[in-house]
Amino acid sequence: MDTIVKDINKHKENFLIAKKDRRIKKRTEKRAITGEEVIYIFEKVLDGWPTIKIFNTIIQTNPKSGVTKKKVEVIATGNCKVFEKELPAERYQHYLIMRQRVYDFHLLQKN
Repeated sequence: MDTIVKDINKHKENFLIAKKDRRIKKRTEKRAITGEEVIYIFEKVLDGWPTIKIFNTIIQTNPKSGVTKKKVEVIATGNCKVFEKELPAERYQHYLIMRQRVYDFHLLQKN
C-alpha cells in the first residue's frame, strides 16, 4: 500500500513539473518581446524616457522585433513576467531588481 502511495505522489509531482514547463514554454513562445528588451524598457523608464521614444528606439535598433507601442506602455508599468529560463542567472537577478524599481518609481509618481 505504501509503495502505491509513493508511486502516485511521484507521478503527480512529475505531472506538475511537466505542466509548469508547458506553461512557461507557451508563454515565452507566444511573446514577441525578449527578456533583454524588457530590461531595456525598464532601464529607460527609470531614466525618464517617454514610452514612444522607447518604442521608436527599439524599432530602429531591431526592425524585426515584435514589440508594439501598446506592449511598451504595458511593460513600462512593470507588468511583464520574464521567466528564469529566458535569461542568464545574473541578468534575471538584474531584471528582478529593475522590476521592483519600476514598481517603486510608479508608486512615487502616484503620491
